[in-house]
Amino acid sequence: RPVAPTALNQNLRGLPHFVRLTTPRIKFLNCSILLVDDSTWPTGLRGVLVEKMLDTDRFRWTKWNDNNGMVDGKHKHLPLDVDFELKQLDKEKKIVADLGAITEEDEEEEEEEELSDEDDSVSDVDSSDEEEEEEEDDAVDVTSKELKPSDYLQAFTHFTYRYTSRKVLVCDLQGVFNTIMTPPTFELTDPAIHYASTKGRRMVYGRTDKGKTGMRTFFNTHKCTNICKYLELSAENKKWKRNWHRESRMGGTTNN
Repeated sequence: RPVAPTALNQNLRGLPHFVRLTTPRIKFLNCSILLVDDSTWPTGLRGVLVEKMLDTDRFRWTKWNDNNGMVDGKHKHLPLDVDFELKQLDKEKKIVADLGAITEEDEEEEEEEELSDEDDSVSDVDSSDEEEEEEEDDAVDVTSKELKPSDYLQAFTHFTYRYTSRKVLVCDLQGVFNTIMTPPTFELTDPAIHYASTKGRRMVYGRTDKGKTGMRTFFNTHKCTNICKYLELSAENKKWKRNWHRESRMGGTTNN
């Protein structure tokens, strides 16, 4: 059972406008592997990954963010670093020419060199929040009716980064928002995970894992939602996890 969605769902209970039957929750589909007899397969058995079929006739299929910085259909277009791109192109040509002769150790050394040459930091602090922080000291005043469904999912991606102490960011959130379920539920499938390796390892969670670069592209586009602000994700706050664990156990102020 995924830990991060469960943790966020629990923390949402601390929201001022939380209502048990109507506040959305997040759920990833459970997956199973079926072994099917198949004489054409080397072992005679073929593994098939299966999961619940989402009702896309009733609910619109949506991709709320991806693994390349898209948030709500928008990308932040950054200036192209021509020197870096040419360097990457030369490296790819060399790899092709060597026909895979580069050893794993050599690759790790090259990755470490690249990491030392580029800015390796990731910041999830919204600059607009820093500007407003001096002017607004009161809590965010907003009702659940003013929140968009997407606000919960963008906050979830941000939440995974904080919840894992900046080691992991879960994105590429796609699926349906099932409004018939009680409470309304985001049924999600096929996410991507960016892992911030301290040893220069890449694609730890598969080809869609872009590491710290993927994390930066998300935060370059992401603007903290009111859910982020309620959960105190948008500011440097070392006590946020303890505070919200306490609030979630209390069940919020409007737990009806």
